[in-house]
Amino acid sequence: MKTFVQYGAGNIGRGFIGQLFSEAGYWVRFIDVDEEIINSLNNEKRYLINIVDNLSNTEVWVENVDCINASDTDSVAEAIANCDLMATAVGVNVLPHIVPNIVAGFRKRVEGANNNPLNIIICENLIDADKLLYKLISEHLGSDEKRIFDEQVGLVEASVGRMVPVMTEAQKRDNPLRVYVESYCDLPVDQCAFKGDIPEMDHLIPFTPFAFYIERKLFIHNMGHAMTAYLGHLLGYKYIWQAIDNPYIHSIVRSAMSESASALSKKFTVSSKVSMNI
Repeated sequence: MKTFVQYGAGNIGRGFIGQLFSEAGYWVRFIDVDEEIINSLNNEKRYLINIVDNLSNTEVWVENVDCINASDTDSVAEAIANCDLMATAVGVNVLPHIVPNIVAGFRKRVEGANNNPLNIIICENLIDADKLLYKLISEHLGSDEKRIFDEQVGLVEASVGRMVPVMTEAQKRDNPLRVYVESYCDLPVDQCAFKGDIPEMDHLIPFTPFAFYIERKLFIHNMGHAMTAYLGHLLGYKYIWQAIDNPYIHSIVRSAMSESASALSKKFTVSSKVSMNI
Protein backbone atom coordinates (compact mmCIF):
# COMPACT_ATOMS: atom_id res chain seq x y z
CA MET A 1 0.00 0.00 0.00
CA LYS A 2 1.25 3.48 -0.86
CA THR A 3 2.01 5.77 2.09
CA PHE A 4 0.88 9.37 2.46
CA VAL A 5 2.43 11.51 5.23
CA GLN A 6 0.14 14.23 6.57
CA TYR A 7 2.03 16.72 8.75
CA GLY A 8 -0.69 18.06 11.05
CA ALA A 9 -3.62 16.01 12.38
CA GLY A 10 -5.92 18.94 13.08
CA ASN A 11 -9.28 19.76 11.53
CA ILE A 12 -8.00 20.17 7.98
CA GLY A 13 -5.50 17.32 8.25
CA ARG A 14 -8.08 14.82 9.52
CA GLY A 15 -11.27 16.39 8.20
CA PHE A 16 -10.11 16.95 4.64
CA ILE A 17 -6.66 15.82 3.49
CA GLY A 18 -6.57 12.56 5.45
CA GLN A 19 -9.98 11.52 4.14
CA LEU A 20 -9.04 12.37 0.55
CA PHE A 21 -5.90 10.24 0.47
CA SER A 22 -7.27 7.39 2.59
CA GLU A 23 -10.14 6.99 0.12
CA ALA A 24 -7.60 7.09 -2.74
CA GLY A 25 -5.93 3.97 -1.35
CA TYR A 26 -3.05 5.40 0.68
CA TRP A 27 -2.05 4.49 4.22
CA VAL A 28 -2.22 7.90 5.91
CA ARG A 29 0.53 8.53 8.46
CA PHE A 30 -0.15 11.68 10.47
CA ILE A 31 2.51 13.68 12.31
CA ASP A 32 1.35 15.77 15.27
CA VAL A 33 2.15 16.91 18.82
CA ASP A 34 -1.22 16.30 20.52
CA GLU A 35 -0.77 13.20 22.70
CA GLU A 36 -4.48 12.39 22.85
CA ILE A 37 -4.82 12.55 19.08
CA ILE A 38 -1.63 10.53 18.55
CA ASN A 39 -2.63 7.77 20.97
CA SER A 40 -6.20 7.59 19.67
CA LEU A 41 -5.14 7.33 16.02
CA ASN A 42 -2.59 4.62 16.84
CA ASN A 43 -5.09 2.65 18.90
CA GLU A 44 -8.04 2.92 16.51
CA LYS A 45 -6.29 3.06 13.10
CA ARG A 46 -9.37 4.94 11.88
CA TYR A 47 -11.56 7.91 12.80
CA LEU A 48 -14.96 9.45 12.12
CA ILE A 49 -15.88 12.53 10.16
CA ASN A 50 -19.41 13.92 10.05
CA ILE A 51 -20.41 15.46 6.73
CA VAL A 52 -23.10 17.99 7.57
CA ASP A 53 -25.39 20.55 6.01
CA ASN A 54 -28.61 22.22 7.13
CA LEU A 55 -30.61 19.04 6.52
CA SER A 56 -28.31 16.05 6.94
CA ASN A 57 -25.51 14.55 9.02
CA THR A 58 -23.61 11.61 7.51
CA GLU A 59 -20.93 9.66 9.40
CA VAL A 60 -17.93 8.44 7.38
CA TRP A 61 -15.08 6.28 8.66
CA VAL A 62 -11.58 7.22 7.50
CA GLU A 63 -9.57 4.00 7.54
CA ASN A 64 -5.89 2.95 7.42
CA VAL A 65 -4.31 5.68 9.50
CA ASP A 66 -1.77 6.05 12.29
CA CYS A 67 0.25 8.88 13.81
CA ILE A 68 3.85 9.74 14.75
CA ASN A 69 4.76 12.15 17.53
CA ALA A 70 6.54 15.12 15.94
CA SER A 71 9.11 15.05 18.74
CA ASP A 72 10.24 11.58 17.60
CA THR A 73 12.53 13.03 14.96
CA ASP A 74 14.00 9.71 13.84
CA SER A 75 10.56 8.18 13.18
CA VAL A 76 9.37 11.33 11.40
CA ALA A 77 12.48 11.36 9.19
CA GLU A 78 12.00 7.66 8.42
CA ALA A 79 8.37 8.24 7.43
CA ILE A 80 9.24 11.15 5.13
CA ALA A 81 12.16 9.22 3.63
CA ASN A 82 9.93 6.34 2.59
CA CYS A 83 6.57 7.92 1.77
CA ASP A 84 5.06 8.27 -1.68
CA LEU A 85 3.52 11.68 -1.12
CA MET A 86 3.25 14.26 1.65
CA ALA A 87 1.23 17.30 2.74
CA THR A 88 1.30 19.95 5.44
CA ALA A 89 -1.67 21.47 7.27
CA VAL A 90 -0.14 22.95 10.41
CA GLY A 91 -0.77 26.69 10.15
CA VAL A 92 1.60 29.26 8.70
CA ASN A 93 3.15 30.15 12.06
CA VAL A 94 4.08 26.51 12.69
CA LEU A 95 5.79 25.95 9.31
CA PRO A 96 9.26 27.06 10.55
CA HIS A 97 9.05 24.52 13.38
CA ILE A 98 8.46 21.53 11.10
CA VAL A 99 11.23 22.38 8.63
CA PRO A 100 14.04 20.57 10.56
CA ASN A 101 12.05 17.33 10.43
CA ILE A 102 11.33 17.78 6.72
CA VAL A 103 15.04 18.39 6.07
CA ALA A 104 15.98 15.32 8.14
CA GLY A 105 13.51 13.24 6.14
CA PHE A 106 14.87 14.57 2.86
CA ARG A 107 18.46 13.74 3.87
CA LYS A 108 17.46 10.25 4.97
CA ARG A 109 15.66 9.81 1.67
CA VAL A 110 18.81 10.75 -0.26
CA GLU A 111 21.04 8.57 1.93
CA GLY A 112 18.75 5.62 1.32
CA ALA A 113 19.01 6.15 -2.43
CA ASN A 114 15.28 6.77 -2.74
CA ASN A 115 15.34 8.63 -6.04
CA ASN A 116 11.57 8.76 -6.43
CA PRO A 117 10.33 12.36 -6.47
CA LEU A 118 8.73 13.63 -3.27
CA ASN A 119 5.85 16.08 -3.69
CA ILE A 120 4.78 18.08 -0.65
CA ILE A 121 1.28 19.54 -0.98
CA ILE A 122 1.15 22.73 1.09
CA CYS A 123 -2.34 23.15 2.57
CA GLU A 124 -1.72 26.44 4.35
CA ASN A 125 -3.77 29.63 4.25
CA LEU A 126 -1.09 31.78 2.64
CA ILE A 127 -0.41 33.05 -0.86
CA ASP A 128 3.04 31.90 -2.08
CA ALA A 129 3.29 29.34 0.72
CA ASP A 130 5.55 27.31 -1.58
CA LYS A 131 8.06 30.16 -1.77
CA LEU A 132 8.06 30.58 2.02
CA LEU A 133 8.59 26.86 2.64
CA TYR A 134 11.35 26.70 0.04
CA LYS A 135 13.16 29.63 1.69
CA LEU A 136 12.87 28.01 5.13
CA ILE A 137 14.12 24.63 3.89
CA SER A 138 16.95 25.95 1.68
CA GLU A 139 18.45 27.76 4.68
CA HIS A 140 19.27 24.30 6.09
CA LEU A 141 20.77 22.83 2.89
CA GLY A 142 24.24 22.89 1.39
CA SER A 143 24.72 23.63 -2.30
CA ASP A 144 24.77 19.96 -3.37
CA GLU A 145 21.74 19.18 -1.21
CA LYS A 146 19.87 22.14 -2.68
CA ARG A 147 20.57 20.90 -6.21
CA ILE A 148 19.17 17.45 -5.35
CA PHE A 149 16.21 19.03 -3.56
CA ASP A 150 15.38 21.14 -6.61
CA GLU A 151 15.54 18.05 -8.82
CA GLN A 152 13.55 15.66 -6.64
CA VAL A 153 11.16 17.62 -4.39
CA GLY A 154 8.06 19.46 -5.55
CA LEU A 155 6.53 22.10 -3.29
CA VAL A 156 2.91 22.19 -4.43
CA GLU A 157 0.53 24.99 -3.49
CA ALA A 158 -3.06 24.00 -2.75
CA SER A 159 -6.31 25.91 -2.30
CA VAL A 160 -8.24 24.58 0.70
CA GLY A 161 -11.92 25.40 0.34
CA ARG A 162 -13.60 22.82 2.59
CA MET A 163 -15.28 24.44 5.58
CA VAL A 164 -14.85 22.89 9.05
CA PRO A 165 -17.52 24.16 11.48
CA VAL A 166 -16.53 24.96 15.06
CA MET A 167 -17.36 21.98 17.26
CA THR A 168 -19.11 22.29 20.61
CA GLU A 169 -17.42 21.08 23.78
CA ALA A 170 -19.95 18.24 23.98
CA GLN A 171 -19.06 17.13 20.44
CA LYS A 172 -15.35 17.19 21.30
CA ARG A 173 -15.88 15.09 24.44
CA ASP A 174 -17.90 12.52 22.51
CA ASN A 175 -14.94 11.45 20.37
CA PRO A 176 -11.57 13.27 20.29
CA LEU A 177 -10.92 12.21 16.68
CA ARG A 178 -14.28 13.20 15.20
CA VAL A 179 -14.36 16.20 12.84
CA TYR A 180 -17.44 17.92 11.38
CA VAL A 181 -17.06 19.06 7.75
CA GLU A 182 -19.11 20.27 4.80
CA SER A 183 -19.65 18.05 1.77
CA TYR A 184 -17.44 20.08 -0.61
CA CYS A 185 -14.09 18.27 -0.82
CA ASP A 186 -12.22 19.30 -3.99
CA LEU A 187 -8.52 20.11 -3.58
CA PRO A 188 -7.07 22.23 -6.41
CA VAL A 189 -3.25 21.96 -6.61
CA ASP A 190 -0.56 23.62 -8.68
CA GLN A 191 -0.07 21.27 -11.62
CA CYS A 192 3.27 22.77 -12.67
CA ALA A 193 4.88 22.34 -9.24
CA PHE A 194 4.82 18.52 -9.22
CA LYS A 195 7.96 16.51 -9.82
CA GLY A 196 7.28 13.26 -11.66
CA ASP A 197 3.80 11.82 -11.97
CA ILE A 198 0.75 13.59 -10.57
CA PRO A 199 -1.58 11.23 -8.63
CA GLU A 200 -4.82 10.48 -10.43
CA MET A 201 -7.53 10.44 -7.78
CA ASP A 202 -10.99 11.74 -7.01
CA HIS A 203 -11.23 15.37 -5.87
CA LEU A 204 -7.56 16.24 -6.55
CA ILE A 205 -7.61 18.95 -9.24
CA PRO A 206 -4.23 19.76 -10.83
CA PHE A 207 -4.48 23.10 -12.62
CA THR A 208 -2.38 25.73 -14.31
CA PRO A 209 -2.12 28.69 -14.06
CA PHE A 210 -2.69 28.13 -10.36
CA ALA A 211 -3.11 31.85 -9.74
CA PHE A 212 -6.67 31.30 -11.00
CA TYR A 213 -7.54 29.15 -8.00
CA ILE A 214 -5.80 31.51 -5.57
CA GLU A 215 -7.87 34.46 -6.84
CA ARG A 216 -10.99 32.30 -7.12
CA LYS A 217 -10.83 31.53 -3.40
CA LEU A 218 -10.28 35.19 -2.51
CA PHE A 219 -12.71 36.89 -4.87
CA ILE A 220 -15.52 34.31 -5.06
CA HIS A 221 -15.36 31.90 -2.10
CA ASN A 222 -14.16 34.33 0.60
CA MET A 223 -16.03 37.28 -0.89
CA GLY A 224 -19.28 35.30 -0.87
CA HIS A 225 -18.87 34.44 2.80
CA ALA A 226 -17.95 38.02 3.69
CA MET A 227 -20.89 39.54 1.82
CA THR A 228 -23.31 37.07 3.43
CA ALA A 229 -21.94 37.97 6.85
CA TYR A 230 -22.18 41.74 6.25
CA LEU A 231 -25.75 41.58 4.93
CA GLY A 232 -26.76 39.10 7.60
CA HIS A 233 -25.42 41.37 10.32
CA LEU A 234 -27.44 44.30 8.94
CA LEU A 235 -30.62 42.18 9.16
CA GLY A 236 -29.87 40.84 12.63
CA TYR A 237 -28.82 37.25 11.82
CA LYS A 238 -26.27 35.56 14.06
CA TYR A 239 -24.92 32.91 11.69
CA ILE A 240 -24.04 32.82 7.99
CA TRP A 241 -26.24 29.76 7.41
CA GLN A 242 -29.21 31.76 8.70
CA ALA A 243 -28.38 34.75 6.51
CA ILE A 244 -27.95 32.80 3.28
CA ASP A 245 -31.40 31.23 3.76
CA ASN A 246 -32.88 34.71 3.30
CA PRO A 247 -33.87 34.77 -0.41
CA TYR A 248 -32.90 38.44 -0.83
CA ILE A 249 -29.44 37.93 0.65
CA HIS A 250 -29.04 34.74 -1.36
CA SER A 251 -29.88 36.55 -4.60
CA ILE A 252 -27.52 39.47 -3.93
CA VAL A 253 -24.62 37.21 -2.91
CA ARG A 254 -25.15 34.85 -5.84
CA SER A 255 -25.17 37.76 -8.28
CA ALA A 256 -21.97 39.20 -6.80
CA MET A 257 -20.23 35.82 -6.99
CA SER A 258 -21.36 35.38 -10.59
CA GLU A 259 -20.02 38.81 -11.51
CA SER A 260 -16.67 38.00 -9.94
CA ALA A 261 -16.63 34.60 -11.67
CA SER A 262 -17.18 36.28 -15.04
CA ALA A 263 -14.23 38.61 -14.42
CA LEU A 264 -11.92 35.72 -13.44
CA SER A 265 -13.11 33.68 -16.41
CA LYS A 266 -12.08 36.45 -18.78
CA LYS A 267 -8.78 37.09 -17.00
CA PHE A 268 -7.66 33.44 -17.02
CA THR A 269 -9.64 32.17 -20.04
CA VAL A 270 -11.50 29.67 -17.87
CA SER A 271 -15.17 28.80 -18.20
CA SER A 272 -17.52 30.50 -15.73
CA LYS A 273 -18.79 27.02 -14.79
CA VAL A 274 -15.34 26.16 -13.37
CA SER A 275 -15.18 29.54 -11.62
CA MET A 276 -18.48 28.99 -9.81
CA ASN A 277 -18.02 25.30 -8.97
CA ILE A 278 -17.59 25.89 -5.22
